[in-house]
Amino acid sequence: MIFGAARALPAGAATARRQHGFTLLELLAVIVIIGIIVTFASLSIGNRALDDRLEAESKRIEQLLRLAEDEADLKGLAIGLVFTEDGYRFLSANSSQNWADYAQSGILRSRSLLQPFFVELRIEGRLIPPLPAAGSDESSGPADDKEEDEAKKLKPQVLLLPGGQMTPFTLDLKAPNYPSYFRIEGDLLGRVTRERRQLQPGTGP
Repeated sequence: MIFGAARALPAGAATARRQHGFTLLELLAVIVIIGIIVTFASLSIGNRALDDRLEAESKRIEQLLRLAEDEADLKGLAIGLVFTEDGYRFLSANSSQNWADYAQSGILRSRSLLQPFFVELRIEGRLIPPLPAAGSDESSGPADDKEEDEAKKLKPQVLLLPGGQMTPFTLDLKAPNYPSYFRIEGDLLGRVTRERRQLQPGTGP
C-alpha cells in the first residue's frame, strides 16, 4: 500500500500543475511568438499597400503621356513634359514663345507625385535632374519678375510632337528602400511602354 501511494503521487502532482495553467516562461514565449507574427503581418500589409499605390501612380503617368500624345497630334502643337522636385507639368509655348503650363485644370494640368515616390528621368542615358518646385525660388525681387524668370527657365525635358514623334526617354518611378519599381519608356516613334522591375542588390535607395 505504501509503494502504491508513492506511485500515485507524481500523477496527482502533475494534475495539480495542469490546474495551475502555464508558467511565466511559457507565457512569455507565446507573447514573443505572437509579436513576431503580428510584425510580419503588418509589414506584409504595408508593403502591399505601397506596391498598389506605386503601380497606380505608374499607370497614371503612362496614361497621361498617351493622352498628351493624342492632344499634340489632334491640335497640331508641341506639348512638353517637365519633372519637378514635387511632381510634373505639361507645357505648351505661349504667345511670348516661352513655355508655360498647358492647362490650369483638366486632365493635362500640373500634378504632384504621390508620396513617398520619386522619379529618375534619363535621356540618352544621362540622368536629368528635376527642376525646383514652383515657388521654391528664394531670390528677392517683385513677384512679376520672379514669374518672368521662371517662365524663361521653364523648358521641356520631354517633347511630344504632332505626328507621334517624342523625345526618347526612360523614367523610373521608385519608392525609398523598396526593391520593386516601374520603368516607363518612350521612343522616337512615340511608343510608350511600362514594366515592373527589381532593384539589383546594392543599387539605389
